[in-house]
Parts: sequence; C-alpha cells; structure tokens
Amino acid sequence: MRVAVLGSTGFLGEQILEVLAYNRDFHIVLLGGFRNTSKLLKQAEEFRPLYLYSPYLGGDTPFVSLTSLPELESVLLSEEIDGVFFAASGISFLETFLKLLEAGKPLWVGSKELIILAGDLKGSGLLYRYSNLIPLDSEHNALWQILKVFPCHEVEKVYLTASGGPFYEWQGSLSDITPEMALAHPNWRMGVKITVDSANLVNKGLEVMEAFFLFGIPPEKIDVLIQRESIIHALVETKDGFVFGVLAPPDMRLVIQNAITSERRPNPFRRLCFTELQTLRFDYPVPSRFSGFYLALDALLKGRGYPTLFCGADEACVYHFLARDITFDEIPLVLEQVLEESVVPPQDISQVENLFMLGFTRAQEVIRQRSALR
Repeated sequence: MRVAVLGSTGFLGEQILEVLAYNRDFHIVLLGGFRNTSKLLKQAEEFRPLYLYSPYLGGDTPFVSLTSLPELESVLLSEEIDGVFFAASGISFLETFLKLLEAGKPLWVGSKELIILAGDLKGSGLLYRYSNLIPLDSEHNALWQILKVFPCHEVEKVYLTASGGPFYEWQGSLSDITPEMALAHPNWRMGVKITVDSANLVNKGLEVMEAFFLFGIPPEKIDVLIQRESIIHALVETKDGFVFGVLAPPDMRLVIQNAITSERRPNPFRRLCFTELQTLRFDYPVPSRFSGFYLALDALLKGRGYPTLFCGADEACVYHFLARDITFDEIPLVLEQVLEESVVPPQDISQVENLFMLGFTRAQEVIRQRSALR
C-alpha cells in the first residue's frame, strides 16, 4: 500500500515510521512535517519518499517539495496515495481530512482534534458511516477492537482509562507547576500539547468527545477511570454484567501495528509480562484537581459547536502556559470563561473553522485580561 504520513517528525509520527519499517507491504510515498525540516530530510533519506511536505522546505532537495496545502491535497487525493496517516494535530488539515474521508481512502487518525471538529460538523457515529476511518488513540483503538464483537445494543457502559499524569498525587499548589513538570509524563512518550493536556486530564475529556463522535456512544454511557499503570486501555461493560478489556504495555507501536492490518501479526515490540504487575489501581478523576476534564464533558453536553470552541480555547491555553503567560491552574479558569460564549451548531467547514478561532481568540482575550490584573 502506498501511504502518506503527515506529522512524521512528531513523537507519534516517529513511531508510525518505526512500525511501517517492519511492514514492508507499506511504501511511504509522502512524508509531511512542519518546522523541523532537518528531521524531515533525515527521515526522507531513510524512507526515500517521492514527496516531502512542509511550508518551510527549501527547493534544493532530491525529493518533490510541497510547501502549500493545495499542493499537498492534490497529491493526497491522487491515485498515487492509497492511504494517509494523520499524526499531525491542528485545524489546518480539516478540509483535506474531510475530503479524504469522503474519498474512501484508509485514514489512520491520531489527531483527536480532527475527529472532534469533523464530528461537530457531521455528527456522531463516524466510524459506522466511514469504514475507512481507523483510530490511532490507544483508548479508541481498544474500544474499536472490543466493539467489533459486541453490537451497541448489548453495551451498558464503556470506560476510557487515564494514567492520572504526573500530578495525580500532587500535594503542592497547582500554580507552582511549571511547563517542564507538566511535560514529564510518567508512562507515555508523546507530543508537547497532548502531554500538557494529559497532565490536567483535559486530554481525557477530549477523548470522551472523540469516543462519542467515533462510536456514537451517548455521553452518559462513557466513563473515565484513573488506571495508574496504563496497562488497561479501555473497558466495555455489557448489559449482562460482564466487563471486557484490552490490556497491553503503554506503547503506541502496538496500537499502530494493530491498526494497519486486519490480521494479528507477530509483534516485534513490547509484550505484557503479568508477573511484573504487582497491582492494578483504579480511581475516578478528582474534580478539584482535574476541573478541565469536567469542563470538556460540559462542552460535549452543551451540544454541537461547543466541542470545537473548547478545542480552540485549549489550543490557546496550552500555548500560553508553555510561554509562561498563565499558570497551570489558570487553564481551566480560562476554559470555563470561554464556554460562556453562545454558539450555534456549525453547518459547513468555514463555520467549524470560525468556531475554533473564536475559542482560540476568546481564550487569548481572557488570558490578557488576567495578566493585566496581576
């Protein structure tokens, strides 16, 4: 299969390339990155794609350089590409993603924002309307595996799991948490934004939205459990009281390996060793510590339009937290104020993009106002 990997220079993109290197029936035709063009060129030397995409690429390379979204979209929609990996987050790829979704090409999606924005426009149950859509989040991949066995009418509840991040047992003030501390995740190696979102469990709130939009599971049937060891990735409780789960080491390569083939291939990566498991601990997110998580749930319950607004606001919050413009504990305060905006369900892509930017700019306004009061 001839594939494109967007976001290849990020953490998830690197792991996708590592898995594809073990699966020689995949041929990488296009690699796409952003600012890190030196890493992109190094990857290109190893995988020898025909095309490279980055707005910052120079023209002097042995590869065909694509520097604009229209150029990229033209290649992705052409017969040269059979499937696309979306390891890059951000709203800029939304229109291209939706076109590829309708085109029926296999899409492996590791960007929860793309799923949420697409779902906010098209409604829930995307996986059942678009069989070419394949989730790369570990929790949603786990649900995807289990829900192939059980029809929705037999499901009582689904549980997404969260490690709790580095501050689950934090005893100090949340205002003292620095970007460096938030980026030190105990179990997973991930990109910068998702790591910050995981530290305050906003990421898990986004994953509840993602589960709703992917599987069409009502929000009241989606629960979240803190599972400190990150061994259980999702649970499904059936109506007769049995609970089925997916257990695996916290290694995205296993998820990617499962997602790219319909058969169970030998795993060259990590395996679970049960004798090393001393305990499996469960808990619920503490509202006082993880209020951002509950605000994400509120955004989903408020209706279509608000998940997109929330995503835009969260993008701004993470950016300004990393820039030290706001403290860690101010992130949910900003998100809460942004959710007071009145929005209507989007009817087209431009309205989705406008809602996302409204969330982003409104969050920036709130952050400026808070900074002026210090």
